[in-house]
Amino acid sequence: MAPDDPSEELRRRIPEDLTHHQPASFDAPSSPQDHVASETNQPINQITHVLPMLRVVGQMGATYIVAEGPEGMYLVDQHAAHERILFEQMLAQQAAGGVAQQALLEPLAFEAGSSYGGLLAEYAEALAAAGFGLEPFGSDTWLVRAVPAVYSRVDPRRALEETLEGIADGRDLVGESKEAALVAVICKRAAIKGGQVLSLDEMRQLVRQLEACQSPGSCPHGRPTMLVLSRMQLEKEFGRRG
Repeated sequence: MAPDDPSEELRRRIPEDLTHHQPASFDAPSSPQDHVASETNQPINQITHVLPMLRVVGQMGATYIVAEGPEGMYLVDQHAAHERILFEQMLAQQAAGGVAQQALLEPLAFEAGSSYGGLLAEYAEALAAAGFGLEPFGSDTWLVRAVPAVYSRVDPRRALEETLEGIADGRDLVGESKEAALVAVICKRAAIKGGQVLSLDEMRQLVRQLEACQSPGSCPHGRPTMLVLSRMQLEKEFGRRG
């Protein structure tokens, strides 16, 4: 759990940054959107320096965190940013020997059936590496004994179903390995959603954790985590002259 964070609610909703990475240069892959971005609101992954310290101002539409930085005004997509944070945390935990789990008080019998049976068998090792505690129990049934800690507030049956749905869908499977691809699926579903109101403390902690990521400019699926409205553009829009 996060040390000295301001509230129990903050510990629950925005997990501690377990990676302890120093800010690093942006290395997000380029995409077609990168080439059409305007000067007015450019993706942060086009900027070549490290993500600077930002001063959180507030939240817009319960979806974007408004912050001030040296480039001007930053709009942080809270969902994409939290995806990136969780993704790097879980990969770091895997590298250190195991993803944090939430053990269930009683094992859950999950009937895979024809919809999920093949996926569970194919991804059994990757699911275990991602924090699921699973074991076969009969022909089409598996016992769920634990879920990844990022799913600790989610119904365990729904957590496994949503993960398998993400695998079946295929669009969220990104990464160089099956394990990394599965982590990306889990993080997308566990991350803070757009439309979720955050306290100022929660916004500050999320931004601090994003600043510490190795690749803060995009979520694991390549979407920008933030846009910047430059100081020069603001002065131009307000008709100010230098």
